[in-house]
Parts: sequence; structure tokens; C-alpha cells
Amino acid sequence: MSIENILPVMNKLNQCFVAGSRPLPAQIDYVPLTPLICFSVLGHDWVVPLDQVAELIEIQDCTSLPGVKPWVIGVSNLRGKLLPVIDFAQFLGGQLSVAYRFQRIVVLDRQDTFVGLVVDAINGMKHFNVDAHEADNQDLSTALRPFVQGFYRADDGARNLLLDPDALIENPLFQDVALSST
Repeated sequence: MSIENILPVMNKLNQCFVAGSRPLPAQIDYVPLTPLICFSVLGHDWVVPLDQVAELIEIQDCTSLPGVKPWVIGVSNLRGKLLPVIDFAQFLGGQLSVAYRFQRIVVLDRQDTFVGLVVDAINGMKHFNVDAHEADNQDLSTALRPFVQGFYRADDGARNLLLDPDALIENPLFQDVALSST
């Protein structure tokens, strides 16, 4: 057979192959996902990026500290490190709403600050489509707004507030734990 005879056969085989082929998985609408830890506090569903959470732990015994604001529960020993434990709901102006045994601590280790936030419940980890993030936080109370980078909308339409750990840790109100001596 000559090359002129082979080319039409090759073209015909190529057309049959292309017509019957399926796209590779990477060619099907790939949507990047972001892993988020989900928790609840103050009746809101919250999320925080997985890479910004050091640990999730059960409530531990804490040593109370004198002369601190009431939202500072105390300090706890977590594997040899002192962990300041904060009542996140009370810091935001509310109160925790579930029984003590259901509460959990979200441990953040950000910017050389190691801190635990007591929350009502941990709701697991979910992967949200990055396109499901909305940067709007204007309809939130002024107490929440500085610490929320927007929200992720779940498949059922529920809003999950995106906690900004760095904004929380850098906030002067969060750093000012001492009671005023007036």
C-alpha cells in the first residue's frame, strides 16, 4: 500500500475515534473546591478555611485568669502549650446556646497567636465551590462585620459566614483582654 491509500483510511479511523470518544475528566467542567471547617455560634453557620485551623478539640478544663474580660474563659494546657480559651459568642456580644457537653474549641494558630474559640458545635468539614463565595457582609450586625469576609452559599441556599481569623486576632478589641482598672 502506498501512503496515498493509507491517508484516507487513517482519516476515516480518526473520524470514527473522535465521534465515539468521551472527553477526559479534566475537560469536564472542573470546579475548584475549598475545604472549610463548619461550626455554629450565635445561631449562625460559620466556616473557616481548613488550613487556618490548627485543631478541633473538646472542651477542656481551664484555669481562670484574674482581671480579664468575661469572655476570656482562661488558659488550658494543650500538649505542653498554653492555650488561651475565648467564649467566641460572648466576645461577639451574645452567649453560647447549647449544653456544655456539645460545645467545642476551634484552635487557631495564626500570626504567632495560639488561641481557642469556644463554639456551640462543630458541623464537620465541607468542600465548597470557590464560586459559591460572596464577599457581601453588609447585612450583618456591626459586631460580626469586622470578622466576616463574606459567606459561602450551601447547596440548600443557607449562608455560611466566612470567619477571617487574621482580622479577629489583629482586632484591638480582641487583643484587649484586661479589665480596665477604673
